[in-house]
Amino acid sequence: MNRLLLSLYLSLLFNTIQAQLPIPEFQKGKAILRGTIANYNPNDDLNFRIGVPNIVMKDNETLFPTIETDGSFKVNIPLYHSTQVRIVIGSADLFILLSPGKETNVTINLNNPKSKQFIFGGPYATINNEWCQPDLITRIPAAYSNGALLDSIVGIDANEFKKHCINQYKQCIAHNNAQQQISEETRTLANLTCAFDCLSNLETTHYCLQTAYQKKTNITVEQAFAAFNDFHLPENFYDYFKDFPVNDPLALYCYNYSHALTTLCDPHTNHLALEKYLLPNAPLTKEEQTVLQQYERVFKAGIPFQQGSDVMEIVVKYAKESDDFRWKSYSRLKKYISHIMQDSTCLFVDYVRAMYIRLKYHNLTPLTSRPESTASEITNPVFLGIIQDMDRNMQHFSKKETKNFIVCTVPQVPEEELFSSLIARHKGKVQFIDFWATWCSGCRKTIKEYEPLKSEIGEDEVAFIYLTPSSSIEKTWKILIEDIAGDHYWLNKEQWNYLWKQFQMTGLPMYLIIDKQGNIVKRFTHITAKELKDLLEQEINKI
Repeated sequence: MNRLLLSLYLSLLFNTIQAQLPIPEFQKGKAILRGTIANYNPNDDLNFRIGVPNIVMKDNETLFPTIETDGSFKVNIPLYHSTQVRIVIGSADLFILLSPGKETNVTINLNNPKSKQFIFGGPYATINNEWCQPDLITRIPAAYSNGALLDSIVGIDANEFKKHCINQYKQCIAHNNAQQQISEETRTLANLTCAFDCLSNLETTHYCLQTAYQKKTNITVEQAFAAFNDFHLPENFYDYFKDFPVNDPLALYCYNYSHALTTLCDPHTNHLALEKYLLPNAPLTKEEQTVLQQYERVFKAGIPFQQGSDVMEIVVKYAKESDDFRWKSYSRLKKYISHIMQDSTCLFVDYVRAMYIRLKYHNLTPLTSRPESTASEITNPVFLGIIQDMDRNMQHFSKKETKNFIVCTVPQVPEEELFSSLIARHKGKVQFIDFWATWCSGCRKTIKEYEPLKSEIGEDEVAFIYLTPSSSIEKTWKILIEDIAGDHYWLNKEQWNYLWKQFQMTGLPMYLIIDKQGNIVKRFTHITAKELKDLLEQEINKI
C-alpha cells in the first residue's frame, strides 16, 4: 500500500506541472485502470461498475471489475479516444479521464472525506484529482428529479424554463472560473460538462414541465402526459445551441456529450410521429390500421396501451417505410441544425450524421446507400474512425466462430401450457430464462455481462434459455444468437403476448431462475454477474 501511494504521489507531482488537453484523436485501444481499495472487506458488496461511452452508438458499455480479497483490481477499458468514463463504487459516483494505451492508478478510501476518497496517478492525474475537489462544480442535476425546482416551475412556459436553465449554467461557469487554484484544463472540462448537463435539461423541457404539473396536481404519469399532449415549443426555442460549446473539439472528452444531444437527434422522442407516418405511407392491413389508430387514441388519453408489442411488430414489418421516416426526420434535423450553427460541417452536425448511422448498427445491418452517403459527409476523425471500425465489426459477424447455441422449435401446445412445455426439456436441471429482444440494448449488454458464467458454472449444471418476440428482426436475431450459448426460441406474437401477460411484464429484459423441480424461485430485471452466479450455485447445490 505504501509503495503504491508513493508512486501515486510522485505521479501527481509530475502531472501538476501541466495537464494538457489536446484535441481528441481516434485511437482505438484499451486504457488500464489499476488500483487498491483501502480497508476492503469482500462482504461489503460495493457494486463497483464502470460506464464506458461510445459516442456514435450512444449506449454505454458497463464493466464490472473483479476486486481481489486484498482490495486490488485491474481492469482493461476499451476506448476509441481519450474520454471520461464513469466510476460508481459504493456511494461514490464520478467521471475520470482515461487514454487508450495508458495506465491510470488510483487508491480509493471511501471512509475519507469526498475530496480525498480518490487519489489518481498517471495521465490526466491533475484533472482527475482536481475533479474531486468540493470547490469545483462538475454536474448540474437533472431538472426533472429536483423536487424544489419542480415546485418552482409549475405553470411557467418553455421560454421561462429555458431562461432559468441558462442562468443556472452561467452561474456555474462564473463560479468555476473564479477557482484559480484549479488548473485551467480542469476548469475547462468541468465547464463543458456543466454545459452538456444544462443542454440535457433544456432538451427535456416538455418532460420537466409535465413532471412539475404531475407533482403539483398529484395525478398519474399517464394523466399528466395526456394534459401536455398538445404542448409545443416555440419555433426558435433551439436557437440556444449556437451559444453553447457543442462544436468545441474538447467536448469529445466529456462523458455526457452524447447524452445532452440525444433527445433532439432521436426521432423516436417525437411521440406518435412514426405511427402517424406509417398510417398513410405503409400498405397496412385493416387490422394493423386499427392497432395504430387505437394506439394513438389511447396514447392521447393517457391510458397505458396493452398491445405495445403489436405496434413494435408493425414497425419491424414495415422496415422500409420506417427507414424512410427516419431518413426524412434526419434530413430535416440536419438542415435545421446546420442553419442554427451556420455551418454544415461542424462537430455538432457530424454528431447528427452519426446518430442516423447508428440506427443501422443497432440491427447489425450493413450500411446501405443512405447511411454510406451520410458517412461520406462526416469530417470529424473520431466519428469517422469509430464508424469505420464498426463497419469492420459487421464483417466479423458473418465470419466469427459460433458458440454452442441451439435454435429450438417452439412447442405447438395451447398457450396456457407454453411455458411449462418450454422448461420441460430440462426438468431436473437448474434453468435460467432470459426474456429479451434484439432491439433492446440493455438486454444485449446484460447477455454479454452474464456470458462468462456459462464456463464458470458449466452448461451441464444450468440450462440457459432465451426467449425473444417476433418484433425482433429474425435475420438480426439469427446473427446475434451465434454468440450466445444456450437454447433460443423465437416466439410469434400470440405466444409472446401470452407470456407477457402471464408474467405481468412491464419491460425488457426480464429473468427467471427455475429450480430442479420446475418451480420459479427468482424473478428479476437485473443483478450483477456475481449475484447471479451465487443464486445459480445455491440452486445447483440443493439436494
